[in-house]
Amino acid sequence: MLRTVILSFILILAAGNTSVFADYPLIHFTIESRDPLYSQQQQDVEIWYSGTRDLPPLMIYRYIPRSSENLFSVAAAFNLPYDSIATLNGWDSPGLLNPEKELLIPNIPGLFVPEKPEGNWQNELTNNSRTSEPVNIKVDSRNGETNNLKFFPGEKFTSAERIRFLGSLFSAPLRDVKITSPFGYRSNPFRGGLSFHPGVDLRAGMNTPVFAARDGIVKDTGILEIYGHFIIIDHDGGYQSVYAHLNEVLVSAGEAVNAGDRIALSGNSGVSTGPHLHFEIRRDGKPVDPSRLTSFYN
Repeated sequence: MLRTVILSFILILAAGNTSVFADYPLIHFTIESRDPLYSQQQQDVEIWYSGTRDLPPLMIYRYIPRSSENLFSVAAAFNLPYDSIATLNGWDSPGLLNPEKELLIPNIPGLFVPEKPEGNWQNELTNNSRTSEPVNIKVDSRNGETNNLKFFPGEKFTSAERIRFLGSLFSAPLRDVKITSPFGYRSNPFRGGLSFHPGVDLRAGMNTPVFAARDGIVKDTGILEIYGHFIIIDHDGGYQSVYAHLNEVLVSAGEAVNAGDRIALSGNSGVSTGPHLHFEIRRDGKPVDPSRLTSFYN
């Protein structure tokens, strides 16, 4: 009965078959007795893992994770590899799951690889070979865009992809890193007393190359009294990175950048005690400690 109700959400697994998803059933609870959609998703996963020939068709659901959940607990609840959930939602790090915000859940395991990759991570996924025959699908994202994907049933990350995915969310913005002032409350070097430092200061001489710490879109550049010449980059998952006290900005607002692209030269602009790079990470507009999210010493 349930399958009859949601036939419009089904994609038959046949090589070359293409379907457009418009709206997805919302799973409210990961308890079979409380949610028939979750029960159906679990039955499909069990059938897939049983190895029978009569495999279920691919279906996509929506789910809103609780504040206590992360990618790994959600994957465990749905009996899926985290690779499947991550690639369907276009993530390149576990930290991009945002609790209490909707995500997409498949009913069977596999990798979802973009047909037209953007950025280093998607290029890596696209260039690596797979053993299963892909299925071409179109998936509607939450922002109303349609993404063309290749679905590789049953596939998982390669060992290199897994290492890359589980690594830090951001890469270092400098080639050589030494933190000279950490995140959090510190003695104010100008006024005395304690003040909150929303980022980290990194040692850098004048005109040291500064690199984008993650793929993204340049949101803004300019000059502020305290920050001097600065750059703000928007990233997936509600994240932003901020680069300040620059001597020269090499990118413009609206420009797409990849992790490792040279975006600026460090300097001593704004309110600064000497040449260095001030580096911030924000999520949903709030500063978070870059040391917890950045591979400074890898």
